[in-house]
Amino acid sequence: MPAQVRARVEAQAREVIVREAQGETVACPLLLDDRCSIYESRPLICRTQGLPLLMEAEDGEQEIDFCPLNFTEAGAVDDLDENHLAPLDQLNLRLALVNLQHCRETGLADGASGERVKMADIALESQTSIPNPKSQIQG
Repeated sequence: MPAQVRARVEAQAREVIVREAQGETVACPLLLDDRCSIYESRPLICRTQGLPLLMEAEDGEQEIDFCPLNFTEAGAVDDLDENHLAPLDQLNLRLALVNLQHCRETGLADGASGERVKMADIALESQTSIPNPKSQIQG
């Protein structure tokens, strides 16, 4: 990530931490000028944003959840079948297993696999740069 972009992200991350501590709603600190600064290497949670999600409700029934800004026409959700839905519970289980394996391979305790880390904290980690996906492509 270019130094100028990195500086903007870090400044926004510090602001997000302060505003969030005050109970304010905040946007992702990686959004610069309403665009994702790490779009090509964004996390899965960001990639699923806006998709209609299939998940198990507390009563055990399957339900569909989606952003209220999507599917605004009456009956639009009724036309969706399972092929159009992101199976959230299955995705979360697979990601948890991958994360657990990563923790074990890197020597972290199994309990670390369940920790959530805020994007603002990641953006402010010292000695860590946000990866440029083009520099990771191997020929």
